[in-house]
Amino acid sequence: MIVLSRENITEYLKSRMPELDFSRPLEIIPIGEGSLEEEGDGYINFVFRVSDHQKHIILKQGMAEGRVEGFVDLPSERTKMEWDSMQIRKSIVPEYLPELYFFDSENNVFATEDVSYLSIARFQLNQNVMFPRLGTQMGDFIARSHFYTSEYYLDTQRFRQLNAHFMGNRMRDIFDNIIFITLHQDDPDFGIQLDPELASKIKDIVFDDRVILERFKLRDLFMSKAETLLHGDYHTSNLFVNENEMKVIDMEYTFFGPAAFDIGYMLSNFISQYFCAAFRPFDDEKARKVFQSYILAAAKEMYHTYCSVFFDCWDQDAKPIYRQINGLKEVVSATLLKNTIGFFGTANMFRAAGAIDFPEYTAIEDSEARHHAVILSVMTDRFMLLNRDKYSDFDAFIEDLILLEKTYKSEMNWH
Repeated sequence: MIVLSRENITEYLKSRMPELDFSRPLEIIPIGEGSLEEEGDGYINFVFRVSDHQKHIILKQGMAEGRVEGFVDLPSERTKMEWDSMQIRKSIVPEYLPELYFFDSENNVFATEDVSYLSIARFQLNQNVMFPRLGTQMGDFIARSHFYTSEYYLDTQRFRQLNAHFMGNRMRDIFDNIIFITLHQDDPDFGIQLDPELASKIKDIVFDDRVILERFKLRDLFMSKAETLLHGDYHTSNLFVNENEMKVIDMEYTFFGPAAFDIGYMLSNFISQYFCAAFRPFDDEKARKVFQSYILAAAKEMYHTYCSVFFDCWDQDAKPIYRQINGLKEVVSATLLKNTIGFFGTANMFRAAGAIDFPEYTAIEDSEARHHAVILSVMTDRFMLLNRDKYSDFDAFIEDLILLEKTYKSEMNWH
């Protein structure tokens, strides 16, 4: 097996991409030498940007050990799973995928278009940059991806074959263990390890028995409901965007699971921006309110677009056995909302409370303000986990987010 490096990539590509111009040296840049804003916050794979000064590609290689210390014994099948997932989505939503060039099974390498002419959404949002089409694009991408890989559309045998193919992706173990499992604070083997600076202030929320029960109920759903092909790691660092385009990357966690997980996981990332914007500095309060309003509007657009597109696809292309059942769409929609809010709560609690740094929170330099953002996030997560069954529409969820922020700031006398 070849291990890609600056020194051997040119020879490696000559037989695999002869259309590149090798008359002068290729520009080869390993990911990890630039800034987070340029390259994202991935820790696992070895990735290279390669250019012949006209064509720009990404080479991604999956190894047993990650690029960052601490990631070991990683599953080798993840590269093939990611490639297969991208190919499927390329046939459904081609406008949201980079161009795909080749897959090398012997060396666990694939090549795609380099979409770094766009910007990583998370780091632009951290700087209060707003993208007017992002909410609609996020919902459209995942809705069509979900519907056309679900059994509502696919021949049942084909659906089962795809489910079996992606079932072996052991990358989902990461989510099984760190997003859902919360036993008690001193357990070194299971669940999230709390941020030591905040443990005393949030432990009673995170380790509330009622919260743990809800997280395990959601874990059961995550483990058992093979509804559609998930992206699996659908968040704002995996979106490259500008005002008009969106490209989606990093599908190595892909597997069949509940549709609400992808939506809830993205929602947790997006609403984190709202919590952090409540406390990070802005030029003035008007600018803060404009950005927070944008975040909530984009979250609503994502969810409403998802539902609109998914059920439009249902009306056009669902198998007759589903289309003829009166009331089934309404049941699916109601269940989707409650589960989305649940997955939002458990995913965001892991992100906000854990010791792992997430850029929206770490971008707040003032420690007191950052701590307030985390505490408000975790309190909101608990509220949503315990009350998700009461929601019948997404707008009520948004209204409660606003009320929870207002109440918290008032109680903390934060201005």
